[in-house]
Amino acid sequence: MNARSLSTSARTAFLSLPDPVQALLRHRLGRYAPWENGRPPTAPSCPAGMTTGAPDFVGVGVPKAGTTWWFSLVLAHPDVIGPERKELLFFNRNFFERERRFGVTDAQLEAYHRFFPRPAGSKSGEWTPSYLFSYRLPPLLRRAAPHCKILILLRDPVERYKSDISRPMPRRRLRNVRYRGLARGFYSAELRPWEETFPPEDVLVLQYEACTAEPAAQLAATYRFLGLDDSFVPDELRSAVNKTVTKRTVTDGFERLLVELYEPDVVALSARYPQIDLGRWPNFTYLETAPSSQIVIPKRSGSEYSA
Repeated sequence: MNARSLSTSARTAFLSLPDPVQALLRHRLGRYAPWENGRPPTAPSCPAGMTTGAPDFVGVGVPKAGTTWWFSLVLAHPDVIGPERKELLFFNRNFFERERRFGVTDAQLEAYHRFFPRPAGSKSGEWTPSYLFSYRLPPLLRRAAPHCKILILLRDPVERYKSDISRPMPRRRLRNVRYRGLARGFYSAELRPWEETFPPEDVLVLQYEACTAEPAAQLAATYRFLGLDDSFVPDELRSAVNKTVTKRTVTDGFERLLVELYEPDVVALSARYPQIDLGRWPNFTYLETAPSSQIVIPKRSGSEYSA
């Protein structure tokens, strides 16, 4: 068994342990999840010639919608410097538990800035896909980074669900992941707190299927939104990242149920974000020819950065 296989086996064995046992082992090794020990996570030291500050952009959604790929393309731009890892999870469950009990000071939020060192003239940011579902986060993120741009990448919610439950995981976790994965497909509702906090010109909603079909145009739109030179085209434009090779199957009946559950949310989403092309979502193409709804849903203001 090579070193990589041994490492994978050790991780699988660790994840199979009950959560309290995992936490105990991590603590014995001096490892804590962000804010778990009551202190903000420690950022790496700032390299010489760089300064830290609030992120210029934050990707907030959604899991299993190509965010790792799209973030890698943003980082490929010569004027962008990324953090040590894509998902900082600075604003996690421990953070919000502490925020609920004690509040959050400006100094604690400034600890977030230290994760974004960059030289003068460059931009930096992160992408944590689960942020979209933290309804308490938008005002706190606005406070921590008042001028940051928000990036959101959405995918056909049924296909996203099937990819979400297909991640390698211990069987005992699968049931909870199924419930969570189902809830995370209601995009329209989850976007509301972000719309109420950030102006339309600071939020870019992208469609995964459009990005895979027209990556150059969609990436140029993303660069323009971030204030970057949109003529740059990275070499790895079509290189897949973290692609789900084998998907768990769901029954035809359950798939039809998912479509029925998500349909009202998809209709509301496409009314507010006309750039979402339902013809690109295989489970909702029928909505393109459906009779117009009698419910008038106000549209979100369009963006000048559309492809």
